[in-house]
Amino acid sequence: MRDSVDFALDEYESSEIDGNGTSEEEIIAWLAMNQNGQDGSMNAHLSIDLSGWSALVNTAFGFGVSYVSLGGIAILMNGTFLFALLSKRSQVFSHVFYVMIFNFVLIDSLKGICSILFALKLLKSDMDAIGTLWIVKIDQMSAFLLRFSNLATILNLTMITINEYLFICYPLQYPNIVTRNRVICCLVVSWITSFGLTISNAVVSQAHQSILIDLECQAEFEAQDDSLNETETFPCLLHVEPSRSAQYAYHFGVIVFCGICLAITATSYIILLRVISRIVKADFSSTAEAVYLNENMQNGDRRVLEKSLVKRHKYVAVIGTVIIVYAVYLTAYASIQLLQLINMTSGLSSHYVFVYVKYVCYTFISLHSILQPVCYLRMREFRCLVKRAICTSKRKQSEIIYQDQCGSDGRRSDLIDSRRATNKEFL
Repeated sequence: MRDSVDFALDEYESSEIDGNGTSEEEIIAWLAMNQNGQDGSMNAHLSIDLSGWSALVNTAFGFGVSYVSLGGIAILMNGTFLFALLSKRSQVFSHVFYVMIFNFVLIDSLKGICSILFALKLLKSDMDAIGTLWIVKIDQMSAFLLRFSNLATILNLTMITINEYLFICYPLQYPNIVTRNRVICCLVVSWITSFGLTISNAVVSQAHQSILIDLECQAEFEAQDDSLNETETFPCLLHVEPSRSAQYAYHFGVIVFCGICLAITATSYIILLRVISRIVKADFSSTAEAVYLNENMQNGDRRVLEKSLVKRHKYVAVIGTVIIVYAVYLTAYASIQLLQLINMTSGLSSHYVFVYVKYVCYTFISLHSILQPVCYLRMREFRCLVKRAICTSKRKQSEIIYQDQCGSDGRRSDLIDSRRATNKEFL
């Protein structure tokens, strides 16, 4: 029974892999059929070879621990950045780039929470049917939020990439093209689009879940045994699998959308790399000419020029790292959708390799919630903003503690002076 419950959770996770979800009746019926010794033929893809099951359970537990750790770190980092942005909101929200970062921080915090909720079914090793149903409900809620946050993240990645491209390649036209109101409108449209796609997928998935009761089977079963229990009616339940054309269209559309966004992101950052590389080469050539014309250049001037070149090369390396982070995230999410298509066509959800690949892809998605905030720190202004916010809060706390100590010391000295005056009057 324990293995049945655990695998029911793993197979029927309504996350980014198994987007169709699972009804409570299906899980109860399948668990009851396993208890009664049935073959579980109600749904063909529920069968699994239990050889090596303990290894798979241990692997799932390890991935669950990693999801909780990554989710906790993501919540901590994004919470810190959110506090820094809100503490300077009067200055921050007038800047277009900070508005985009604020939107990213909210979504990454939501993804961190979903990572922890997603890991609950992997960490729990012994559950009854009722506990299984509660975990499935939590998993369905986290799957809904995770699908929304992933779609919003893809749209935001495209927006922030285009913003940086316009800022570097068209600096004079940038203030006229990118305005605060236009950015807010684009963010609202991205949220509405992501929420609409998530709702449509949930509605279509729910429409594909249907359970029928075989009346002839139930009549024969009741005729054989008058003392019919509630759990003994489950063998007469039939799970109907209608057409999944809408599901195919959804997952294939997400794959194409991820490919388009990846192409836009890669093209934009490659152009930025070429622009910055030309600037670095120009600085290097000008430095060489300056050294050639003035061989007696002072050591301080040389250090300044070398430091400038190092900063240029560092910025090129940072841009390359950002490209890798975005590419890995988009590839992992597209791979998850591709795995879902393969699962619907071939029914490989019970294959161990399928499960491992699924968990690895989700690990990269959870890791993106941590690496994405780190990418913001490449901006010196944002680093200074975070430092000022943290140092200001610590300074305020120290001032409050100091004032409390001074107040208590003052009250203590006043009390001593009053006692001394009383003693003098008494004497």
